[in-house]
Amino acid sequence: MNYLITFIFLVTLSFSAFSQNETLTNEEIILMTRAGLSKELIIRKIMDSTGKFEMAAQDLIDLKKAGVADEVIALMLDKPRQSSETTQDSVPVSESFPVSPNTAVSHIVLAPKEAMRNAKTVALKKSSAYPARQALEKELLKRKDWNDLNLIIVRHKEDADIFIEIGYVSLSWLTRRYVWRVYDNKSGTVIAAGETTSWGNLAKNLASQISRKLSSTLSD
Repeated sequence: MNYLITFIFLVTLSFSAFSQNETLTNEEIILMTRAGLSKELIIRKIMDSTGKFEMAAQDLIDLKKAGVADEVIALMLDKPRQSSETTQDSVPVSESFPVSPNTAVSHIVLAPKEAMRNAKTVALKKSSAYPARQALEKELLKRKDWNDLNLIIVRHKEDADIFIEIGYVSLSWLTRRYVWRVYDNKSGTVIAAGETTSWGNLAKNLASQISRKLSSTLSD
């Protein structure tokens, strides 16, 4: 019996590793939707694969007409686009975050404390379906330590002084681990980083960790 369990686990692990190298397109998402796959299964497939999605206005309309769920379309919008010009997409999501393509665009070097002192605005960037952006924003705004930071949340990363990047750790289907980092948008300085799980309330777990670590960065 133990041999059978071990065999099943290894097959599952191999399939998951293979799916990491698969590239999904709009057409494949539409085909999965029309085949009757649930939005939860499609979301999981997107999270475990590379995305090469076309997301212009007409593409969004075509996806909606094809019956693709709004949650799936939202994840497609957030999924980093595969690019032959960078090596980011060739690196699987792991415990260490891939460097953002807009990180380190300046030669200015800032200490984390200095970057936090200069920051007035913050944006959220996700490579995972969960938590929902609105849920995380809500949990952050509930916290006194977050409000004491006096940061204004903006929608687009390009408009923010700092941004929070959140990603799901691939192959952590048992522990459901998520990693996060906070970057200074101009210098690329990593201000804070951490890891949590989705056990309980993922948005609340992330809000608690992020708020506490950013607050401690200012007090160090």
